[in-house]
Amino acid sequence: MKKIMPVVIFLNFFAYFCMGQMYLTDVEFDKVGCLQVEHYVQGQIKNNNAKFSDVKPSLEPTASTIGFRFHEREYVVKDSLAKVWSHYVHTNPSIAWNASRFSFGMLFSKSNNQLIYRNGHVDGIDPGQVIYLNLSVLKIKKLATAFEITTVDNKGKVIEFSYVEDNITHGKQQLSFSQTRKGFTKITHRTYFKSESVLRDHFLYPYFHTRLTNTYHRNMKHLLKAKEN
Repeated sequence: MKKIMPVVIFLNFFAYFCMGQMYLTDVEFDKVGCLQVEHYVQGQIKNNNAKFSDVKPSLEPTASTIGFRFHEREYVVKDSLAKVWSHYVHTNPSIAWNASRFSFGMLFSKSNNQLIYRNGHVDGIDPGQVIYLNLSVLKIKKLATAFEITTVDNKGKVIEFSYVEDNITHGKQQLSFSQTRKGFTKITHRTYFKSESVLRDHFLYPYFHTRLTNTYHRNMKHLLKAKEN
């Protein structure tokens, strides 16, 4: 009897864990409010991603970047490293990723097994969060994308997030924070990317990606100023 009990407890825990996992079909699209994100998720389901735990980053933090194209931009925020780092880490993603060229669709937290929709509150970013966005590439062209937060290194001051495997573009983005001689904060935004289209990788992606990253960091600067006022 004593040998059977641990097995029973394990099976009950396993059954509870499996039943508790959230499926992509659980998404309430009326709360997302974005047709592009809905189509994106439906595409993930067709690619045999039944549960959110099936959604994987296309490039893990320690994986080789050989074969990926590289893009880099630098941004300076006239404030202390500690304050800027805390701002980027602890700002609600539904606010951080909501600006003129992109809008927040939803966020799934793998650690909490929880979906957050527009206007929902999250205390910043954490590894395991999958964020869905609607991108305004052109005035008449919108598309959805999704990425997973893979690294939040408080000691090294590095944030990384990777496009998920179902994305058209694979790769990751890395934000490194450092202090300048004047006591300001420099953010180096590095991107490793590739797709199946040479035209997209050589011409389209770098151009539109620069516009999107500029918008993101400009939005974060505005939010930081708003906190101080």
